[in-house]
Amino acid sequence: MRRGSGAGRRVGRLSGWVFAWVVLCNFPWEMGQAAAYSGSPSTLWQALRDCGIHSVIDGLLSLGIFWGGGVVFRQADWMRRPGLSGYVWAGTTGFFLSVVIELNAVYRLGRWAYQPSMPLLPGLGVGLLPVLQMLVLPPLIFALASKAVDGAVLARE
Repeated sequence: MRRGSGAGRRVGRLSGWVFAWVVLCNFPWEMGQAAAYSGSPSTLWQALRDCGIHSVIDGLLSLGIFWGGGVVFRQADWMRRPGLSGYVWAGTTGFFLSVVIELNAVYRLGRWAYQPSMPLLPGLGVGLLPVLQMLVLPPLIFALASKAVDGAVLARE
């Protein structure tokens, strides 16, 4: 049986690292911003469960940004050397995704609502904290994951 290409294995490892880092980094952010939403969980167990679920969803969204970048830049491991265009891609896509999700979840579906403590983006009326989360964390995490995979590859050589 033929094994996958070295580039394919690297992208698979990088995807795994991205997902793991996203979940780990987003969990404290989710816990920290939970109080800015109404109907926040009443017990610690519910907060841990809900924030864990949201962190996994953040991981899937971030993988979408990562894989989308591979298509846009025609390079599967584009985050190794993202350059300005790579960071703009990740930030812009994260911003767009978070705004669309918040608009739909808050105003269309009524899945959650904001406390008065949630700062809102002027003109959009969506929470600043979740938008910053998807604007800042994915590019940072992609860089960390790429360094982790590069370090693991170098350690084997």
